[in-house]
Amino acid sequence: MPKLSIIVPVYNAEHFIHKCIDSILAQSYKDFELILVNDGSTDSCGAICDEYVSIDKRVKVIHQHNQGVSVARNNGLQCATGALIGFVDADDYIAPDMCEGMVNFLEANGLDIVCADCYVVKKGKNKFKPRYDKDIIWHQGNAIVEILNGTLDNAVWNKIYKREVITGIDFPAQRRYEDVATTYKFIFNAKRVGYMSKPFYFYVKHKGNFISQSFNVKSRYEHFLGYKERLEFALQNNIVCIDYCRKLALESALSALTAFYAIGLENDNFMFKEVTNFIEDNIGMYEGCKLRRKHCVLIWSFKNCKAVHKLYALLSKFSKFF
Repeated sequence: MPKLSIIVPVYNAEHFIHKCIDSILAQSYKDFELILVNDGSTDSCGAICDEYVSIDKRVKVIHQHNQGVSVARNNGLQCATGALIGFVDADDYIAPDMCEGMVNFLEANGLDIVCADCYVVKKGKNKFKPRYDKDIIWHQGNAIVEILNGTLDNAVWNKIYKREVITGIDFPAQRRYEDVATTYKFIFNAKRVGYMSKPFYFYVKHKGNFISQSFNVKSRYEHFLGYKERLEFALQNNIVCIDYCRKLALESALSALTAFYAIGLENDNFMFKEVTNFIEDNIGMYEGCKLRRKHCVLIWSFKNCKAVHKLYALLSKFSKFF
């Protein structure tokens, strides 16, 4: 069986990292290396990672100055020696048969990428809503439509990739939603992509500062930027889901605009200008995108009465407190 390189970016995750690493080392699939990339953690993560090197010879550790998850993944890829590549986030964990099940499925079906489903873990409870109701194999050209139209998820961590389909593609440094900006490129390079309806991955949702996350302008702008790039990619490659890509890009642009209005940041801000210019350029084509009613109202507001969107933004922000 081919060697698998599992890359885990680690940053200030001392309360979760043991469970994550232990779940990987407990895999029934034994031919793997675990690359822990300590991204300048200020807690005990660096020492914890080093301890695992002495426990299991399959563990490697990279220590770097804090540069973000994208650079951590890129540096992990440079160090990886496996023919297959997988990613796990430091606050998540995986089922003991995940690697064996996914690699076997990939090998048996001649795949370049295999995708699995996941549990969402919130307040200690596992929730599972399958994305598809059965295992699926897509041939070249079909899988890229599935991810660009939003049906197949963007997550980088519930997939295993043949090394050649991700070689030469970097995660964008210093950007959030880096998976939105990257995973579809991996899919585009693959001739055969498979989906397993079994939930192998445990994605842990943590309680955070929801208000600051909801109205973080830079975060929403980078979310929009990823979907804008996907639309440009679909146009350049003449992919049939252009309307879906425009829909998702418009929705993310309107979401970013809501954040700008909510905190009163507009006009001279370059991010605000890029978002509003995009909406202006695409506003005449939104009818074919099947936007939700809320977004149709916001499009109308953009053309006719921006005060409506500003009021909506303020009310939306206010409602998060309750």
